[in-house]
Amino acid sequence: MSKTDTQIGFRVTSEFKARLEAQARRERRPVSNLILKVLEDYLDGAEPKEFSPPPLDTSEKQ
Repeated sequence: MSKTDTQIGFRVTSEFKARLEAQARRERRPVSNLILKVLEDYLDGAEPKEFSPPPLDTSEKQ
């Protein structure tokens, strides 16, 4: 993860906040870091993969 330089704010229920805080305590990390990790993991799996052509066949064909 790179250093963060901007903020995003959103509202959650008190119950959801308590769940986030409890999970962050279990993982010994700040709530903001937990949220960032969860969102990065989600985006890593959800974003389309870059197109990469198949590797070139360098073997000689006779």
